[in-house]
Amino acid sequence: MGYITRRVLQKDAPIILGYWVLGIACGMLGEKAGLNPFHMFIMSVLAFAGSSQFIGIAMMLQSASYISIALTILMVNLRYALFTSTLAPLVSKKSGLYTALFSYGTTDETFALNLSSFQDETEHWTHEEALGLDLLSMVVWAVANAFGCYASKLIQLDLSLVSYILTAMFLGIWSNYLKNRTMVITGLTAGILAVLLAQMVPFKLHIVVASLLPSGVAAWLYLQHEKKIQPQKSAVPEEGSCTTIERGTEA
Repeated sequence: MGYITRRVLQKDAPIILGYWVLGIACGMLGEKAGLNPFHMFIMSVLAFAGSSQFIGIAMMLQSASYISIALTILMVNLRYALFTSTLAPLVSKKSGLYTALFSYGTTDETFALNLSSFQDETEHWTHEEALGLDLLSMVVWAVANAFGCYASKLIQLDLSLVSYILTAMFLGIWSNYLKNRTMVITGLTAGILAVLLAQMVPFKLHIVVASLLPSGVAAWLYLQHEKKIQPQKSAVPEEGSCTTIERGTEA
C-alpha cells in the first residue's frame, strides 16, 4: 500500500489549500522579520506548527527575548501532547521510527482527519496513508512558506495587513473553545492581563504570565469543583441497581 494514494490526495485537498494560503502569509511575515526563503523552509520542516511559527515571527518583530519566544511556543504546542497520546493506541504496533515520524507530522487538521478515518471501520484507513497525509501536508506547508517569503520581496504588502492574519487565525481557534462561561472569562482575563502587564514585565514575558495565571486559576477551580461533586456522584446509585436488588430479594 502506498503512502500517497488517491484517497490521501482527496482527503488532504482542503488541508493543502488552507496550508498553502496560510503558509504564503507566514512566509511574507517571515521576510519582514529578516528571514530568507531557506530559513522559512527549514523552520517549517523543523517546527511544522503554523500557529507557533506565526507567534515566533511576530515576537521577533517586536524584539522579544528568545526565552519569551521559546516559552510561548512551548505553551501553544502543549496541545500536541494530547493529540499524539490519543492517536498512540492506533499506531502502537508500528516501529519506533514510524511512530516518531507520525507524531512529528501531526497537526490540528491531520489529527482530526486521521482520527476520524481510523475510527471509521468502513474506510480501512492504513497506517501508510496516515503517514503520507502528514508528510504531504508538511511538504506543502514548507514550500508555501518559502514561496511566500520569496514573493514578499516582489509584492510589497503592508506589514499590518500580514500581521492581522495571525490575529484572525487565533480568533478563529479561540472561538472553538467558547463552549462555556469559564472558558470565555479565562480568555478575556488573559487578554486584559496581557495588555496591563505589557509595560511592566521585561523581555516580553507578559504574554507568558498572562496566559499561565488565568489558566492556572481556572484549572485549580475546576479541580476543586470536581472534588466537591465526586462524593455526590459516588453516593448516587447506578440506574437499575435498586431494581436488581429487589428482584434478587423476591427470588
